[in-house]
Amino acid sequence: MSPGKTGNHLNGTCQLGQLLQRGYDQELQNGFHLRQAYVYDGNTAEEYASSDSRMRLWDLTNESDGGRKTSTPKIGDPTKQIYQEPNLRYRADDEQRTLMSGQVLLRGLFEQELLSSGDNKTAIIRLHTADYALDVLVPDEKKCPKTLQMKHEAYNSDEYKYWIDNSMEVKMVKTFVKEEMGLDEVPSSMLDCLMTTICTDRSLPDSLNDYDGSLGPTPWDDFLQSSSTSTEGVESGDDVTDMFERIANFAIKNYTFHYKYNDAAFAKQGMGPLWKEIMANILPIVDSANNPSSGTSLPKLALFSGHDTTLMPLLATLGDKVWSGTDWPPYASMIQIEIHEITNLNEGSDFPSGYAFRLVYNGAVLTERIDGCAADSELCDSQVLVNQVMAFAKYQERDCVAASVVPPYEKPYEDGLVKEMKTASEELVAAPGGVWVVVVFAMFCMLLGGMLAYFLMKRQMRKTRRYRQNSSALGGFSMTDIEDDETRFQSEDNPLIDSALLLKYGATHSTHKKTNFDEDKLM
Repeated sequence: MSPGKTGNHLNGTCQLGQLLQRGYDQELQNGFHLRQAYVYDGNTAEEYASSDSRMRLWDLTNESDGGRKTSTPKIGDPTKQIYQEPNLRYRADDEQRTLMSGQVLLRGLFEQELLSSGDNKTAIIRLHTADYALDVLVPDEKKCPKTLQMKHEAYNSDEYKYWIDNSMEVKMVKTFVKEEMGLDEVPSSMLDCLMTTICTDRSLPDSLNDYDGSLGPTPWDDFLQSSSTSTEGVESGDDVTDMFERIANFAIKNYTFHYKYNDAAFAKQGMGPLWKEIMANILPIVDSANNPSSGTSLPKLALFSGHDTTLMPLLATLGDKVWSGTDWPPYASMIQIEIHEITNLNEGSDFPSGYAFRLVYNGAVLTERIDGCAADSELCDSQVLVNQVMAFAKYQERDCVAASVVPPYEKPYEDGLVKEMKTASEELVAAPGGVWVVVVFAMFCMLLGGMLAYFLMKRQMRKTRRYRQNSSALGGFSMTDIEDDETRFQSEDNPLIDSALLLKYGATHSTHKKTNFDEDKLM
């Protein structure tokens, strides 16, 4: 690194992937929304869900509120601030934007309480995190090789091959990026590039500056059905519309295909450790057999701050109807899993366990999309959630051994230069005398290769003879390229050789002679 440069890719204190001001504002709003939903401070406005006593995690008008003291297990602690453990458990991975996203959300949620701590008292919220390379908030193919095997199985499947080889939409996108953008393939970073540009109001290339939201996410069925549609005009350079959204839709499906493939096997394997963490806060409440040890309190609110690649596989594990696989989570997206205690149970109740859960994603209730949950009901018996996730909610006990790892399928690429070379070769062979041209060319290549090999071997033999002449200077050891143009080996006691041996093997011996090297510079 040259003098004057810092350790950042960008100037000043900016970091790659850092939370922007817009993201800050979005997460602050998330915190405000959660406060309206779960913290009652006397406001009875209709938009405040917490005006309904059944939705209150905290009732600030009741000084004794803060923990469920008479039931088992104990939840929260009324003697602690509502932002302190065990009332709150904050978990994030060790990325700047996820750490700050959670911090800003908590500011919006608990700002009044944080400010009321007083000038002489620092409000502290405990953070639970881990080394990013070892964390479990996203599927990790290095820590669990079996997830890589499952991913490759998905991209080698007949379903994926059929789509990538035959879909008219895919052909349209690939033709466009080739002719208009000069790209042989749609790069994996394309979606990030498109979204970060348009969401920060920066200029798009004219050919992509056609976003109006009219197309929307394209369902998988539409993509596959389009394969049988005539592709005339797609590869002829005709004008097409909505290319921003078409490219985004292709990039999303190509990236997320393995999340839902084979009953979300990849997602279940990869998100098992995170589900184990999540259920550690839920299972002791809804299942008396898993109550924590006496005196241990569970959090009233457990907050996990992760990535879009956390939310998508997490939703995929909950069933085929919960997440389409074609919708990328918007910035500042949020999943909420609420646990409700059901009182005054009647015979034949829809909630035999005595507890219900509600699944909310960006404000939309998705509970009824989970298999086993009643249609048109926001609540579902907690045992349905337990049965859905506990089979794979595992960490160290999960099987991560990969039987084999097959590289993912890639459609043979025959556009551009490769296509031209193939066509030229076929025409040459088909032409009169073309076969002889190929034979003569092959013999010429063999002759040229033999001559190059001869000269390289001859040169190496000359180096070997000089190498042997100098080897006696090391008492039988052979080292090359140690001397420079002005220094030659002179004897077995030459300090230059001693220094080289010391550096190689890390030896230290008091009888070695001093060298004419500056050790600080060498080390």
